[in-house]
Amino acid sequence: MNPDPSKLRQQQQETEQAAALHFREETQGAHEFSTAEELIRFDAGQTPPPESIAERLKESIALESPPPKSWWQRLFGKGP
Repeated sequence: MNPDPSKLRQQQQETEQAAALHFREETQGAHEFSTAEELIRFDAGQTPPPESIAERLKESIALESPPPKSWWQRLFGKGP
């Protein structure tokens, strides 16, 4: 007697979901940081800024002038 294909698919999906959950739990394990700066950088990578702040930051960056050329770029005429 063959099992129902839809039940097999459902079991396979449940198995895949359980494996994905287990993988996420393993990768989100405890982290040890040697400095507070490392912790802040890690947290900043995990937490997106609010949309209003992200837009203001993009506008602010767009208004900044490009950094000056280095002495060797000015001397040899290289670069943008």
